[in-house]
Amino acid sequence: MPFTQSITLSKIEPFPIRASGGESPNMALGLMPTRSALLVRVEDDQGCYGWGEVWANFPPRANLHKAHLIEDVIAPRLNGFAFVDPQEAGGFLRARLATYFLHVGQRKVFEHLLAGLDMALWDLALRSAGRSFAEHCGPAQECAATYASSINPPDLEAMFVRHAGWGQTAFKLKIGFDDAADLAFVAKAAQALPAGGRLMVDNNQTWGDAQAEAMLKSLQEYDLLFAEEPIPADSEFATWEHLALATTIPLAVGENVYGIDRFLHMANLGVRYLQPDVAKWGGVSGALALAQVLPPGVDLWPHFMGTSVGQIAALSVAAAAGPKSVCEMDVNKNPLRTDLSGDVLSIHNGRVTLPATPGLVVPPTTDALSRFRDPPDPTLN
Repeated sequence: MPFTQSITLSKIEPFPIRASGGESPNMALGLMPTRSALLVRVEDDQGCYGWGEVWANFPPRANLHKAHLIEDVIAPRLNGFAFVDPQEAGGFLRARLATYFLHVGQRKVFEHLLAGLDMALWDLALRSAGRSFAEHCGPAQECAATYASSINPPDLEAMFVRHAGWGQTAFKLKIGFDDAADLAFVAKAAQALPAGGRLMVDNNQTWGDAQAEAMLKSLQEYDLLFAEEPIPADSEFATWEHLALATTIPLAVGENVYGIDRFLHMANLGVRYLQPDVAKWGGVSGALALAQVLPPGVDLWPHFMGTSVGQIAALSVAAAAGPKSVCEMDVNKNPLRTDLSGDVLSIHNGRVTLPATPGLVVPPTTDALSRFRDPPDPTLN
């Protein structure tokens, strides 16, 4: 169902937030001692609003830097901008700011900002139209399939039991630390795997070409569903093609891929799972456009690790992409996922029900925004 109503923006506000007291995924890339995030709120000239999320997991204060960019660079250009379809804003900003972000060496950061804004504009457009995402896309998109991600070694058995009890059947392990320890971890997981379950691995781009080939061959006996980013996402296309042919384990990539053309090129080289992150590239518009042009035998499994706002948007993309699409959900304690918008991400039979109210996401509560404000409000102490 296309959007038909013209909307004029009147306010764009960033909300940097941070939570401590959670648990970091055990990643070779680095730990998250706290969970940082950046939300963005847009409002039109009628007082209707929308929320989105800009990717800001790393480095520790990336949320503050990107918040300043929204305030200083993005908002002045978008105030007064009128659109019908959310993706129009991306084209508008690219025409005016692409050279600016090239000049300051932050083209990928620009993509993060555009992604979060697209999400917020979808929320605004749906809220303004008075319909939910499921109503916009059709009744088959009322819930999304999920998989359990980033299981830490000490929690392995307990997480398997908990998430299998919620109906999840796919479990992703973080590896990439030490080859021998990685192989032992996967072997242990394979023994403890619930009946009917499948394992995936993600070493966050840390292997060189030869190491990746050797490790994947050693892991083939475990019938992995996929191996995510075994080499840097920006490796030469020939390297990706060679690796896809060298292993029986399907390859997955997308968290660090920018642009539909590159996604499709990776798929044509033999990558089987494409994993766009709605807060990092393309937003909802880009991910839905990619889902429409997937080659045969290639599936879209949205990547996500952040707050409840972006998580619901990623789930929505998975629902719209069809029954073979499954969305990532981090198993580790993260108040920005569980406390920011209330209990909106409960998993039943491996699936999460999408919001039935107008809009794309469930907005953060006022209390949670105050509690997680970054930097903290001194008047609250």
